[in-house]
Amino acid sequence: MRQLWELPNSAETVIIGGGVIGASCAWWLERSGRRVTVLERRSELGTYSTPNALGTIRTQYGSPTLVALAQESLEFYRSIDKHLGADPAELGWGNQGYLYLVSNPDHMARLRDSLAEYEALGVTSSSIVEQPELSERFPFVGDAVGAIFHGDGSWVDPTRITDAWANAAQNTELCLDTEVLGLEAQSGGWRISTNTGACTAEQVVVCGGARAPRLLDSLGVTSPVKITPRYRVFIPYDDPTHQRSPLIINISNGAYWRPVPGGVWLSTADVDEASVEPGEDVVVPEGFLDRCLEQIEPVSPQLVAHARTLPPDACTYAGGYQSYPADDEPIIGAVTGHDGLFVNYGHWAGVMLSPAAGRLLADVVAGRVSDVDNPCSLSRFAAPRKRSSTNKFGGWG
Repeated sequence: MRQLWELPNSAETVIIGGGVIGASCAWWLERSGRRVTVLERRSELGTYSTPNALGTIRTQYGSPTLVALAQESLEFYRSIDKHLGADPAELGWGNQGYLYLVSNPDHMARLRDSLAEYEALGVTSSSIVEQPELSERFPFVGDAVGAIFHGDGSWVDPTRITDAWANAAQNTELCLDTEVLGLEAQSGGWRISTNTGACTAEQVVVCGGARAPRLLDSLGVTSPVKITPRYRVFIPYDDPTHQRSPLIINISNGAYWRPVPGGVWLSTADVDEASVEPGEDVVVPEGFLDRCLEQIEPVSPQLVAHARTLPPDACTYAGGYQSYPADDEPIIGAVTGHDGLFVNYGHWAGVMLSPAAGRLLADVVAGRVSDVDNPCSLSRFAAPRKRSSTNKFGGWG
């Protein structure tokens, strides 16, 4: 991207938000022939929620839409050097799998049912692993009795992939420290008010992540999205066995970790957490590490024993926001009744789905995909929507 030091008076296509989704949209729109300008309210790209993600990638979902988006994104990541000219190793790419573990023998039948559902949707890289094979392959899994091993499970560094999208979008203009204060429809496009002035654009794409619903609400556009804080903690740990590990998930309660250079990132998910109004920063609550360690201990006792020997200041914390639409599927496409306004938000797996999400947005803008044919359209919420029980983990206890 080419940084501008002043807001232009006019633009063809303006993207609001410079996280991983906004950067992906910029590349795809530029590739489709649009002249793109990105407005980012912070002083750098990808510094709000994006860098606090775990950067994980999987194709194992319980809904056809998410499976299709994830499979497309995985294939893009696997050949990212051909698309973005980026070295996968420099992006922190890893393909060590996901391991969904259960310690309760009564959960094995449910695990098999979930696997059958994934396979029916075309996810072919997963299999059941039971004891004693489980401990032979993964000797740190404690009292786990079985698991689904998901061979497509991978990860990438969230900040590096955002930079890769931005670097590849060489003709896109970028305005940093530019906060959008309002949108107003006018003849032939939109007037965008910001803290540094105003500009006009033929098209606007709202990619503001957790802050998108507030901006859309000012236009009378309802967002069926729950915003929740997310946290992670880095635990230094160079143990070779854990460094070679898949991403580990205690499916009973949603605690999970994955190896990163020099240690692991540990977190936990709460599918019933209440929605919040996003702020500028997320403060990790006191006791978060202890809660994570207690939840992950049944399936990672060695990691927990190590973490409890560390001094309090040895671990580092990060926090951001996740967005959960009512059906867990992202909202991508045109906004009905607002010509020239498009959205790409509602992501709780933005790094994971950014390749397919950006491609779909560009296809909608170019008219290659209609609202009727777009499974991620905002208009789908005109009827009640339910989320699939196998899209997320946690709550099996």
